[in-house]
Amino acid sequence: MDIRSSLTPKFRLTRPEQVSRRDRYRSELKISQQDREDHLAINWRSDQTPSQLVKKDGSRYTVSNFRWGWKETGKPDDWAPFNETTTIDASKVKNVYMAIEPFAPEIVAGHGLMIFEMEDDGAVEGPDGRKDFGFAVSVEARKPVDKEYGLVTGMKKNFGMIYQLGSLSDQLQKVTRQRGHKLVLHELVLDDKQKQELIHNALDASVEDRLGEWYHTLTNSCFTAAVDLVNDVVPDSQKMARWTKHLKFSRLATTLPALAGATLRNKKLMPREPITVLNPNPQMWPDNQARVGGLQKAVASASRTMLFKPAFSIAGAAAGGALGHVVGSFFGEYAGIAGAAMGALSGLGTGAYLADVTAAKTDRQPVNAQDWYASKGGLTTEEALGRVSNEGR
Repeated sequence: MDIRSSLTPKFRLTRPEQVSRRDRYRSELKISQQDREDHLAINWRSDQTPSQLVKKDGSRYTVSNFRWGWKETGKPDDWAPFNETTTIDASKVKNVYMAIEPFAPEIVAGHGLMIFEMEDDGAVEGPDGRKDFGFAVSVEARKPVDKEYGLVTGMKKNFGMIYQLGSLSDQLQKVTRQRGHKLVLHELVLDDKQKQELIHNALDASVEDRLGEWYHTLTNSCFTAAVDLVNDVVPDSQKMARWTKHLKFSRLATTLPALAGATLRNKKLMPREPITVLNPNPQMWPDNQARVGGLQKAVASASRTMLFKPAFSIAGAAAGGALGHVVGSFFGEYAGIAGAAMGALSGLGTGAYLADVTAAKTDRQPVNAQDWYASKGGLTTEEALGRVSNEGR
């Protein structure tokens, strides 16, 4: 018997393959019977209801508990959602967005979700004649009635996992009217085959039984789920690594939603054009409007030039090389030379990524959410307002 085999740890730090959602904590996500019993004992909030597959006919999915918006009665926190059985024609997918809903502190925090824009109005259809030209898959921490989500509390077994399905109008109402937040849309550069595969994967994931699965801020979150969905349909060269090469720690680039734009840009998964930022309703939330100043416009314009990223890379290499030389010199002349070389290589990559961060944070086009929805769906202003505000319900 090889004694080394008997000492093999259960959780391996080295995994040559791409780590997926089910590799939480660097191993397969295992749901115990106790996890399921713990979930069954929790009194979950009624505004988060898992969808189930009612019927699948080719590319047409009929799902239960699909959210169509909120009845705007009383305070925003008291608005009640409408859930209905809905049919989605996945063959009609037109554009896919990785969207981020920033919240405080915005430098690190935000909610990630996938938005699917369809070719025609009615590709998403409810039983009462309701229709939309898009829907969202919002992976969320499923909350008990007595707990509010927090970045720290989200690192323990406090919240379940839910893939919340809802119409595009529902998502805009929730984010830009109920919460007063912005919604940052990163349009993905995918071919038709990749879009088809992605929308099917997202819908299949949304109706999985997740009883017993726990949300985790760093390893099994809204953003990591969105990253995994995209990784499943792109070539290896464009996959966004979830773990560092050494020791396999979670990478900030695929852990922090605030870095989504930079990470997608770095992998050439989004076009080099201004990122659309949907502003909250200006009448309800006048102080929460995103605006672009003169300096930001200048930096954004420069970020679209061919020299922008190389300049950051060179600057990063110079800074890294200088720092590496200083540190290495404490250990001798040759160590200083080696430190300078290693620092320059590290700084080269860091500088390139900082260029992507700068571009993603400055090259933005704020628009009114309702106006954007109207233009995308070919709707009048009144029609768009009726859907986004859920009037008449």
